[in-house]
Amino acid sequence: MKTIFIPIATRPQARNVLRTDILKTLATAPNVRVVVFAPPLPSEEYRKEFSHLSNVIFESVPALPRFFSRADAFWGRVSLFYINSPTGKFLRKQWLLYERKSPLRFFFSRTLLSVIGNIRPLRSACRWLDYHTVKDNRFDTYFKHYKPELVFVPRVDASLDRSLLRHAKKRNIKTVGMISAWDNITLSKYPFRILPDKLVAYNTLIEKDATKYIDMPKHDIFVSGWPHFDFYLTSQRCSRKSFCDKLGIDTKKRIVLFASIGSKLNPTEPQVLASLERALEDGTLPSDTVVIFRKHPTEKSEGDSSEKHNSNLVIIDDSKTMFQKKGFSEILTNDMNHLADSLYHADVTVNTASTMSIDASAFDTPVINIAFDGNKKKKFHESVRRFYEPTHDHYQSIVKSGGVALVRSFDELVGMIHTYLENPTLHQEGRKRIIQEQCYTFDGHSGERIAHYVLKRLN
Repeated sequence: MKTIFIPIATRPQARNVLRTDILKTLATAPNVRVVVFAPPLPSEEYRKEFSHLSNVIFESVPALPRFFSRADAFWGRVSLFYINSPTGKFLRKQWLLYERKSPLRFFFSRTLLSVIGNIRPLRSACRWLDYHTVKDNRFDTYFKHYKPELVFVPRVDASLDRSLLRHAKKRNIKTVGMISAWDNITLSKYPFRILPDKLVAYNTLIEKDATKYIDMPKHDIFVSGWPHFDFYLTSQRCSRKSFCDKLGIDTKKRIVLFASIGSKLNPTEPQVLASLERALEDGTLPSDTVVIFRKHPTEKSEGDSSEKHNSNLVIIDDSKTMFQKKGFSEILTNDMNHLADSLYHADVTVNTASTMSIDASAFDTPVINIAFDGNKKKKFHESVRRFYEPTHDHYQSIVKSGGVALVRSFDELVGMIHTYLENPTLHQEGRKRIIQEQCYTFDGHSGERIAHYVLKRLN
């Protein structure tokens, strides 16, 4: 029997791997054993959730610190200069020049970025030194016990994934990695220090970023599609009545789904939400409309400032399952179903430059992007306007697709909601383009493709 190691350090990785056809396909392959490494509390829940998979073993491991030695810390900081992307340049200006007001540190940071980020042999030398000077033996016992033939890391830049990659390379064990999100590379804040033998990219846009910025040869990259988007095609949607009854909504109401990006990235969303409620009260928005405010999964379940807006006009909808006694949350299958049902039954969606623009496009639901800061006037480096400019290049394909409406004031937001309610097919071709560019092959089999690619490498 051949063994595959898979680290699951975060909630998105659990959704993208464990709750898609990736794990299902690997677990049902003949003569294959899967060992999943996860933090203790989630690991306990995973054992219960996937107890029907007899050849999947869950090993509890402590959450790894950001750095565990001086050498690790040194190369971890050096690696942040490997990716000379437009977003990386802007974030340095934002952090060091505008926020910390340190022009000298900004100058040295940009200089290092220009040098290391533009000289591939220098980056290769740094990775070689990183590999040979950082001594990591934290998982030796597991490698000796299970003797894996392949290590599959769902997030190449995560500490746990990197540690397993380091162990595998030391033993000449095959490795396959995956880029977990469309902005991981170009944000230039994640350390791509140890590279896998082969890389999985969700689409050709990520493939280009991987070849340009993290030095992966194109022939070593497999383009797969988004595995968790398979769920939108393979699962059944509930009836509108069932969905509305669940949230206490009149089935005759038209739904505006306001998907939050989180208070850290857009702290003025509650202001926009309050304005939408007033617009419903005074008739600026149609009386047969209700707003569902979908809280971001990273937000706390209690004490959120948006709770005070809860009414029959605005419904606050949490987006995860909390394990209250254990202090962590997960996106379980029921939560994935609920998101899909929300997008399917929504008449219009609103978000701030998030992946929800892609999710909504998967259901051909109109998308509005907020490009203003509530009732505040902010400087560009603090404003949500920055998300739609080349300063955040991963989102440029969405902006240029013609599939989303950017609104730069609350009046424009109200006007666009009216427009989409009256003409939901507007910008339909643009939404199709978003799916074509972002999902690569939107056929419900991305998870299977990734798993079969891993099995091909294994054999």
